[in-house]
Amino acid sequence: MDNSKGYRKFELIFHSFIFIFAVGLIIASITGWGEMNRALLYLILGIIFAGESIFGLYKNFGHRTAQ
Repeated sequence: MDNSKGYRKFELIFHSFIFIFAVGLIIASITGWGEMNRALLYLILGIIFAGESIFGLYKNFGHRTAQ
């Protein structure tokens, strides 16, 4: 049980870090839109990362409330 609790804490920190990275990637691609050739690629990549981390956080909190 303690192992499972540690894993959930790791998941929470990991998905939070990925979400912060994705938001930074989105902001950087928007602010540097005219200066970068691949700004659209970075914007799409940031949105995908943000969506994945939001889903992971939602899944983690769903398991916490169920127990």
